[in-house]
Amino acid sequence: MSMEIDNDQIEIIQEFVTESQDMIEQLEPQIIELGQNSDPETMNAIFRLFHSMKGSAGFLEFDHITRVAHAAENLLDLIRNGEIDLVPDHVSLLCSACDFAKDALEQVDSNYTDKMMAPAADEMSERLHQAIEVAKGGGATIAAEPEVAAPATEKPTASEATAPEPPVEEFSFPDELPKLEITDEMRLSFVQEGNELLQNAEQGLLAWGENPGDTDSIGDIFRQIHSFKGNCGFFGFSQMEKLGHQMESILDRVKSGSKLAIDNPADQLLAALDFLQQATNDVSDGKEGLIDNLEEHLHNLQLLVPPLLGEILVEEGVKPEAVAKAVETQKKPVGEILLEKGDASPGQVDNALKKQAANLKKAKAESKPVIRTKPPAKRQDIRVDLGKLDSLINLIGEMVIAENMLIHNPDLKGLELENFNKAGQHMSKLVRELQEMAMTIRMIPVSGLFRRMIRLVHDISVKAGKKVELELIGEETEIDKTVIETITDPLVHLLRNSLDHGLEPPDERVAAGKSEKGTVRLQARHEEGEVWVTVEDDGRGLNREKILEKAINKGLIEPEEAAEMKDRAIFNMIFAPGFSTAAQVTDISGRGVGMDVVKRNLEKIKGKIDVSSAAGGGTRIDLRIPLTLAIIDGMVVRVGTTTCIVPTLSILEAFRPVLEQITNTPDKQELAKVRDSFFPIIRLHEMLEKEPDSKNLDEGILIVLEYQDTHFCLLVDEILGQQQTVIKGLSDYIGNVSGVSGCTILGDGGVSLILDVGGLMESIENKATKLIQA
Repeated sequence: MSMEIDNDQIEIIQEFVTESQDMIEQLEPQIIELGQNSDPETMNAIFRLFHSMKGSAGFLEFDHITRVAHAAENLLDLIRNGEIDLVPDHVSLLCSACDFAKDALEQVDSNYTDKMMAPAADEMSERLHQAIEVAKGGGATIAAEPEVAAPATEKPTASEATAPEPPVEEFSFPDELPKLEITDEMRLSFVQEGNELLQNAEQGLLAWGENPGDTDSIGDIFRQIHSFKGNCGFFGFSQMEKLGHQMESILDRVKSGSKLAIDNPADQLLAALDFLQQATNDVSDGKEGLIDNLEEHLHNLQLLVPPLLGEILVEEGVKPEAVAKAVETQKKPVGEILLEKGDASPGQVDNALKKQAANLKKAKAESKPVIRTKPPAKRQDIRVDLGKLDSLINLIGEMVIAENMLIHNPDLKGLELENFNKAGQHMSKLVRELQEMAMTIRMIPVSGLFRRMIRLVHDISVKAGKKVELELIGEETEIDKTVIETITDPLVHLLRNSLDHGLEPPDERVAAGKSEKGTVRLQARHEEGEVWVTVEDDGRGLNREKILEKAINKGLIEPEEAAEMKDRAIFNMIFAPGFSTAAQVTDISGRGVGMDVVKRNLEKIKGKIDVSSAAGGGTRIDLRIPLTLAIIDGMVVRVGTTTCIVPTLSILEAFRPVLEQITNTPDKQELAKVRDSFFPIIRLHEMLEKEPDSKNLDEGILIVLEYQDTHFCLLVDEILGQQQTVIKGLSDYIGNVSGVSGCTILGDGGVSLILDVGGLMESIENKATKLIQA
């Protein structure tokens, strides 16, 4: 490709990069599944990936991507036709081909060429060819010459009917392939992008139809149709792909300046666009995207592109190589060039010109005017910039604060305002619904994140020599998009440690009475107003003694503290910076860096980490993430002159205790009896270092709070009411405060702390530990 790239080419290249990266991300997990279950549908989906990439890369003259994709396609074709057997090395090789494609696409995205990938392409192609040879028992290698598009030509003059460019590259449509299994998410993505591409193409064609002399817009129309055709090919909508390809061929002729049967085919292309729109609507309804009378439509469009002079000259007996060379160096009519070089006789050129004129006349006569029957596009979604959503949510947060300041305004105290109160309640309902709707807009399923881990688990298990089965549970669970970006690295580190340290080698597992294949479970679910993402394995579990030994050696704890520490506190030490019990450092893990990253990333989103483990039974790590990072329902409580917010989801009940319900343990811990259970008591005034109305328990109110499977009571002076609370982060110079998750602004303009129930529970455990040690 020439180094001089215009804006149209840049846009086409960027579309190609984005679409190819999306295809690789969607189908890379299926390559891993192929090694576990050689399913024909999975095989054909992967074949379709490389086939589509090869076609698009060949059109854009990215030779190195083309020949690697073609070599991978050859290997897959032999496997799916039963000519060779699939072996694990083939799966690893296809994964390596995907890695090459990712690197090459990054280079193309940055430099608009893949020339610097030549050495890597040579190596990758050779490995694929060798795999074919080995599988066929040393037979001849499969030819893997790249199918590169014909070289571009200079634009001929307007009067030059005899100087066409070479024909567009032949495009194959593998109708024999079964349909790709399309998920609802993939179908939605296809329809959404397809509607956008068709709408843009329609606007361009309408503008071109009104002003035929404006050919600058043809490049943009061509790009829209080319992208749409590529999407159809990937998803297996072959009829839509064929029609799109025929439209693309016409636009390519227009771009090159070659003559068509009619001066401006905008109306014919718009009619074809309508058929594509109707088929896209059918796809949206779950249908197959078929086009009625497809062959008739293709024939009508084919009439618009009669054979080029070069093609007719070949039919007259002129060598194809001579025609191609003449076109490449074209400065004057092709026939004149061939006559000068002696590659064609005057009779051949005259006959070819006569045939071309006859073909044009016949095509014009057979071309029929078209009447559009444009179906409406079924748009059920639009694309919105993430920054706009952030601004919307921030504005809704400010609206909640303003609503609280209005309804709970101190100036209204003592006034009987019945109508105002009704209006205020209605406003609160609307604001709540608006807030809930805005939050759901940012939520996306974790399936994309989870499926990216399939490749990671496969690569690590191969490198570590372990057999692993990855179970994905709760892929439909939705999480805030920002949260997904934040927990990606933590999940990678947790899986690395689980595979490297947790799961035993096959022989060790068999000796311990387990199956040789280990299981790693990745699960997402909603729990107690939070999203829990769990990484669990059935490996050897955490070594309590090793962790304590390492912690003592690093000075994290004193030897006398170790005997009294609970398992949970010991296991949480693995998140300390630089902490590792690995006997040796591998290229997978062992440096004590990854788990620290897990903790720091979770702290950014006010998340928590819980670790549980059993010797020989495996380890479970729960990442507990707030469901929303913006607004929660809270109960306003008072201690002395200070107000705090307690998350409503954590509150079970509240009551004023009597002295008979209070018990003091020998270690001076206060317990409250709630029916048949005893719960520890936290005095909020002691935590905040404030003077309460009274220090007597029977003169205050106990709020029973729940954290996971544990309960405790919080002593306050008064419950003021319930309200929606906008979470504001604490200032950086304050940092993280134990027992506090943030702050908010009250109706009177004052600032109130939002209590962190999990942090309060940890303070009880720490206090109990200190009392025992004392």
